[in-house]
Amino acid sequence: MPVLRNFLKTLTPPARERPGEWVQHPDYFVGMEALARDDAAAARDAFLRVLAERPDQLDARAALARATYLLGDPQALARTDEVLTRALAGTTELLRVTLEELGAAGEARALRPALAWRVAQRLDADGEANDARAFYEVATRADGLVGLKARIRTLELDPEPNVRALSVAADLTAREPELHKRVTALLRKFAPEEPRSIELPPEDTRLEFEIRPTLDDELPAKPSTPSPRIVPIRVVGMDETGLRVSSANGVNPLPFDRVLGLALGMVPTGDGRRTVLTDLVLSWPQGEKGATVLRASLGELGLDQLYANVPPKEAYWRLVREIAQRSGARWLPGAGEGVTLPRYASAEDMTRSIYGSG
Repeated sequence: MPVLRNFLKTLTPPARERPGEWVQHPDYFVGMEALARDDAAAARDAFLRVLAERPDQLDARAALARATYLLGDPQALARTDEVLTRALAGTTELLRVTLEELGAAGEARALRPALAWRVAQRLDADGEANDARAFYEVATRADGLVGLKARIRTLELDPEPNVRALSVAADLTAREPELHKRVTALLRKFAPEEPRSIELPPEDTRLEFEIRPTLDDELPAKPSTPSPRIVPIRVVGMDETGLRVSSANGVNPLPFDRVLGLALGMVPTGDGRRTVLTDLVLSWPQGEKGATVLRASLGELGLDQLYANVPPKEAYWRLVREIAQRSGARWLPGAGEGVTLPRYASAEDMTRSIYGSG
């Protein structure tokens, strides 16, 4: 490695080395070379050497954050926050360059929601709305008004926003006149002439979807409602577009916008303890057909993979609210908009109470 550093020093033109002129630290090139050959550990060490001598060098800080992110270092997120905060204090061009230098550590999905909001705002304000969209989507997870504003802007930037998501947004912005006005404009533009629902073909247990119109899109509540079809699933992954779920017939994608309703419930298990059931409703009852419901127990939600190192209770509510926000799904009675877990005598009692049966 010393030989390589000495060689890289010879690549700097002599004119750059005149007194008073800035010269890139040779270990910076060593680090970039290490990143190019996927040696993140060597890259981290090289950038640390740069920063030991030049603690304020932003490109080295960005490259260090990138290397530590690739290594899975718990400090990577804090390093990225610090780098982007500095970049946001400068020009938009500096921000764009810094995002490129951060690599995967600077992608929207890797940022905290509050920081993603700031990046999105800057890019959007400078006429780069397409690039801002991914950052707004992450910012929708932020609490309070910031998350709501990000949600509305994400819908505005979507060429074909989900109508159900727009309807939910309209309810959420009822007390925010300016935001509500923007959502109303989107509804007028994109709302179809008749409601639509998504359902599974009753004769096929595979998670393949079809879209068909329905005149009845109300929450099932009547005792005469046909019995629902309950499909046990396991969540095996999640990305910006939806979940990946496993059932008796394999693994299938489940886009967020296919989820029409959410139901939660706590039921006893055979060993005297209790577990949580989470229902994703794909269709409401229609005619002689009951609702189609995907059901997962707490252990089948993959929380340890989706939210590593997050306490189970917090991870559960994060997942449920993530699905609710991205799908625009309707909370079924008792769930309390994602803040309560109703208790039922059994899984069957939960099914009857929520969906009814014939």
